[in-house]
Amino acid sequence: MRRMLTVLAVCFGTVFPAFAEDAARIPIVGVMRVGPAANNEPFATVFRETLAARGYVEGRNLRLDYRFADGDAERFPAMAEGLVKDGVNVIIVFSEPAARAAQRATHTIPTIAAVNDFVALGLGTSLAHPGGNITGFNLRVPELGAKKLQILTEMLPAARHFAVLSDSTAIRPEELQAVQDAGRVLGVALHTVGVRSPGDFAAAFDAMRAHGAEGIDVLGSSMLFNFRNELGAVALAHKLPAICEFPEMAVAGCLASYGTSLRELYSTLAELTAEILNGASPADTPARQPMRFELVINAKAAKALGITIPPVILAQADEVIE
Repeated sequence: MRRMLTVLAVCFGTVFPAFAEDAARIPIVGVMRVGPAANNEPFATVFRETLAARGYVEGRNLRLDYRFADGDAERFPAMAEGLVKDGVNVIIVFSEPAARAAQRATHTIPTIAAVNDFVALGLGTSLAHPGGNITGFNLRVPELGAKKLQILTEMLPAARHFAVLSDSTAIRPEELQAVQDAGRVLGVALHTVGVRSPGDFAAAFDAMRAHGAEGIDVLGSSMLFNFRNELGAVALAHKLPAICEFPEMAVAGCLASYGTSLRELYSTLAELTAEILNGASPADTPARQPMRFELVINAKAAKALGITIPPVILAQADEVIE
């Protein structure tokens, strides 16, 4: 009996360290998000499913470590340092403040950033050859802001005064200037209002209404997307039609959206993550750009705002929300 116990002890002593060693080898992907955990969809599902299709299954051979800033971008530096301290294998970020925080926290851990202007932000030397520990997805294309404003003016043909709502922590002066230039070409007046958190929404809409805004061009940012429900509710309460960048923002109450397919973005981030986990170097992994754009019209919001969408715009829409 004593001999049997000795044998079992030896066996368990051999097996348990092996299990511990296997667990320690499971790669960890750290994800920093500006919004709360409640707003983590549809990213979480698309990201997880795309990784699983490439052989990385959460809970089996992959761990996802989410950190949520709850609307406060100033929390990103501590979040990034925490991920580095915890030994993650890859970091995923969605905004300039988060990318800057990760860039300061580590020069070695591969980082994948979805940002408006990858090269201009100094995250890589070029899209084709980033050259450092960061690659990602370059969201902004030069024509996007002008196209959104054009669509908004076509939906509101009698309007001549528009506002531009921007996330002050994410939008660069060049992007604002491009929209201003588009406004001059279209013959409309623009008033720009910046916000830094959801707490600024009400005052921003009051200011835009006070300046006579008849419609709003909402510039894309991670914070504005994550708090799209709050943004949509304020827009409808102020009776101000808004065009946003992502389809989910149209669902949340914007009159329309025109921009990148988020499913494409999230799938691409998962594909890049799988490449890095398989040994690819971010320095030699090209940053991606949008391949297609979607126009979504919220007919329900239009009805609530008393707006009739011109048939030519409805005919161009990829989706109409009834």
